[in-house]
Amino acid sequence: MNTHSAYHQLGQFIVSFQYLEETVNELIVLMAKDDSVVRILINDLEYSKRLKAANVLFSHFIDLHNNTLPEMKAEFNKLASELHKLGERRNELVHSRYNPWLDINGKEGLLRTNSKLSGSKGKRQENEEELQPEAFNADLLRLDVAAEKLEEFRLQIIDILHGGV
Repeated sequence: MNTHSAYHQLGQFIVSFQYLEETVNELIVLMAKDDSVVRILINDLEYSKRLKAANVLFSHFIDLHNNTLPEMKAEFNKLASELHKLGERRNELVHSRYNPWLDINGKEGLLRTNSKLSGSKGKRQENEEELQPEAFNADLLRLDVAAEKLEEFRLQIIDILHGGV
């Protein structure tokens, strides 16, 4: 049984996502082979643009170093898509309002409220999400799986750079 509060789980998601974001940066630096210049450039890009850059750079990197593994490009593209979705979820969580909330059984959680302007409908859309601590489990699992896959790609890049694969 999970004894962490919804506040803890929310914080766990945000901090875990930061690790993924930094790992994407590391992949870009590894493939570009120039730490200082690339870090300057990527630090000025928002996450979604860094992710797109990493995806294109990975494809280019594979073409230059080992075009016998085209399936790697498709696998990385799939991972980039999942990372993009995780980034959207992170943005939802970070840019929401929270209030303490009790479910019908008296269990403490969070009520997440997020409003967006809908130009096509000409009004503000308000979304609510009831978050008990276990509501974060699927998101945290997705972060863990993505982190493992990113690490696999990082190791493959290092292997390719040093004469492996």
